[in-house]
Amino acid sequence: MTRWKRSITSTYPTGRLMLIYFGVGVCILALVFAYYTRQISQLNTDIEAQIEIFVTLAAELPSIEDRALQQRLLTVMRQELYAENRSRKFSFIITDADGKEVISQGINTEIDEKVNGSDTVSLTIDEKQLLNTTLERMKSKNQRRKIPFLKEDRLITGYFYHGDVAPSEMEQLPFAITDTDKTPQKWQMWNDFITAENATPEQKERAQIFVQNTPTFKRIETTPDWQQGYFYYEIKSFYGLLITPIVLSTVLSLFAFGSILVYRRIKSYEHAAIWGGLAKETAHQLGTPISALLAWSEMLDERSKETGDQELIELSTNMQSDLERLQKTTTRFGMIGTEPTKTTVDLQEVLADVLTYFEKRLPQVSRNIDINIKQHDVPVISANALLLQWVFENLIRNSLDAIQKKAGHIEIEPLYDERQKQVIIRYADNGSGIPSENQRFIFEPGMTTKTHGWGLGLTIVQRIIREYHHGSIRLVESKPGRTTFEIRLPTSLS
Repeated sequence: MTRWKRSITSTYPTGRLMLIYFGVGVCILALVFAYYTRQISQLNTDIEAQIEIFVTLAAELPSIEDRALQQRLLTVMRQELYAENRSRKFSFIITDADGKEVISQGINTEIDEKVNGSDTVSLTIDEKQLLNTTLERMKSKNQRRKIPFLKEDRLITGYFYHGDVAPSEMEQLPFAITDTDKTPQKWQMWNDFITAENATPEQKERAQIFVQNTPTFKRIETTPDWQQGYFYYEIKSFYGLLITPIVLSTVLSLFAFGSILVYRRIKSYEHAAIWGGLAKETAHQLGTPISALLAWSEMLDERSKETGDQELIELSTNMQSDLERLQKTTTRFGMIGTEPTKTTVDLQEVLADVLTYFEKRLPQVSRNIDINIKQHDVPVISANALLLQWVFENLIRNSLDAIQKKAGHIEIEPLYDERQKQVIIRYADNGSGIPSENQRFIFEPGMTTKTHGWGLGLTIVQRIIREYHHGSIRLVESKPGRTTFEIRLPTSLS
């Protein structure tokens, strides 16, 4: 079945202006996003260039013979690295030649302190896992760089205490090396070389006694040796800058979506106002000639009774009935766009009036059409009887157009949903059905599958049910031989 979509509104300049507005907004947003992306890329490139400078400087430091200059450059390099790290721009790990982490910055405060501190401080299992995961990630992101490093970047100062032995037994010379506080750090006594890290409390005590009782000592200064290792790093993303265009895009998208909803609502109100005004004006323009025709039909009825012409009497009666019907239709159109007056309505009476109206006209269809209204006890509802009649008349007219077979059947069954306090009307016919691709458009103005008409019948039905009676209508199913609608209306008891 061919789907026809008729245009029922003129093209307003508002739509074109909105389209231009959104187009310009999208272009500006794209330019801003491209600018931010380029800036972030440039920042990352600048940071990588700075890292290259630091790595190159570190590689040249061991070759500088001036120790004071070397120490100053090392201090400046470390200060710059730590300053960059505090801003969270990048983090790094330096490993020794065997791959063991010896220096880390920017990984985790506690991990950095443990790795850069004493070798005796051990990491927890979770800290080791985090450190290893970070190192593997750095290896995958950037190529490793060979770099010399100092575990300590200062002079090691202390004292050297020693005893007396014969020249032939110099390898057994007892000695102790202390820090500036004269705490033993390394010592050799009785052929045992011991460090403070692995000494027992008794051994530390004996070493301290040796230092106190040994008058021969000398102050020493040593510079730690450069070690060879590998430098790994990763650049910390500028999440703030990255999030800014995303947030901006989200906000503008929400704004655009809200604007579209508002625009559609305005257009809907504008459309409703136009058709409401048109319906009212049509009803007003038809009201006067219909009233005049009713008056003339009454005069014709009186004249026919005076003359006793039965044929004229029948014609005048039918004419008056149709004019009353036309007057009722204009009254319905006059209700469009305003809140109709509601009264307590018995749905069975409304359906009976609709059935009476069509029983007179079904013989003219040249088909056998059966309209069956099932009787059930349902409560009264608060509604406008004229508008409800219009609903079922439009549904039945659509069914008559859809029933192409000789024997047609229309079934209307009112039920009561006590839990929801709603009256449910199931309307069904055995027509040709609505194609699946058209089913979601059936309530849109101008949607029709016929070559005649403007496709407003179901639109008016939905408007009467939803807006004027606060109910709902939906298409339950539609296929050749069976089309079912479900209407729900609140009862006067709800």
